[in-house]
Amino acid sequence: MDGPDSALRRLTREAGKLLRPYGFHGTEASWTQVTDGGVATIRRTRTQRTWTDGQQAIGFGLELRATPMAWWEFCTWRDTVRGLPPTALEQATGPALIDERGMSQELTELWSLRVDPAHRERPALQADVDAIRADLPVRVHAYARRALRLLEPDAYLNELLADPNPQPAALEAIVVLLAEHGPGPRLDDAVTRFRLSAADPDESGAENVIAYLRGRAVPV
Repeated sequence: MDGPDSALRRLTREAGKLLRPYGFHGTEASWTQVTDGGVATIRRTRTQRTWTDGQQAIGFGLELRATPMAWWEFCTWRDTVRGLPPTALEQATGPALIDERGMSQELTELWSLRVDPAHRERPALQADVDAIRADLPVRVHAYARRALRLLEPDAYLNELLADPNPQPAALEAIVVLLAEHGPGPRLDDAVTRFRLSAADPDESGAENVIAYLRGRAVPV
């Protein structure tokens, strides 16, 4: 019988196998797929270990990231300006703003993998292993579809635009993604809102975005 850590590794490998038909590949606990629209990443979350009545439980789940190509290109430019090495596309994990938005609690809550107190060796509780294994296909399907859907043309942008009160980080991403469509009223409005959101004089984010747009010959 597997201990909790061995069972965790086995379940992680099973998640990776289930992701392959969707085009994801990777090792350990992170899987990616590069498309024309960017890169989709699905990872196992960090484990959370808790003890109840002296019995250990490991909490874990899945998380996803979708990085539109336009955002990665902006980050690559920004890193170059700062003298930093660029991030390889398959390792990109931003903007990390809406990735799991709208997913149900049943898909986002952590699984719990407990030990079996009935055995001296303290193996993983088989009922927990079976429950997680039964849930894996549904959760993998939902995460893979969500990550890839966000890389469809303007999908990430449209979800950001649907927010009636976007935060500065979202406004920055909106400007970068809208710039792919060239100049126009929507971009002008987004640039104005982003400038106003960066009222802190020490904030260089707005300056970076404006410099990037000018480098792409987009009027601002």
